[in-house]
Amino acid sequence: MSREIVREWHFWLASIMTGVFMAFAYDLLRLLRRLVRHARIIVDLEDILYWTACFGLSFTLLYYGNNGVIRFAAVLGAAVGMLFYALTAGRFFVKWCYFLIDQTLGRFFRFVRHFIVGRIHKLIRKLFSKIRLTCAEKRHKMKLYFQKAAKGRKEETKDGRKSKKGSKKQKRQKSKKTKEKNAAVPPCQE
Repeated sequence: MSREIVREWHFWLASIMTGVFMAFAYDLLRLLRRLVRHARIIVDLEDILYWTACFGLSFTLLYYGNNGVIRFAAVLGAAVGMLFYALTAGRFFVKWCYFLIDQTLGRFFRFVRHFIVGRIHKLIRKLFSKIRLTCAEKRHKMKLYFQKAAKGRKEETKDGRKSKKGSKKQKRQKSKKTKEKNAAVPPCQE
């Protein structure tokens, strides 16, 4: 075989391996998305970065393997590599890796979340409930204090002297007398 044909076969195999690598990299990205929830904007950014890296890899392959000339053989080789990976290892890779990671690291993280983070959460809840109860108790005590102070407070007269408030009986008698006086006077003459 001539040197040129061997070079073309190497280029063809390199483009197939590039396709396999691109499909594998996307499966890693899919696995990451299954393990960690992502917001929609993050998923979009990951896809942009993935396709930018794939473009760079394809450009490098074409630049060094074919002097920058885009040929159908390179595109077809990458597509065949992706298809080959998808039909073989790609069918099981994400499922099995997720299962293995979930059974090993997943159990560990659930244990940590349940015992350590759960206990810290309970401690914080107890602390804040005590603070809340203490604040409510203080507010109640302040309210009672001000009510007592208002009842026992002495009023000042206009000339600056202090006079004690009368008892409840005296207040009732006073209010009855004023009502009796006002009852005799028609409302329009008050």
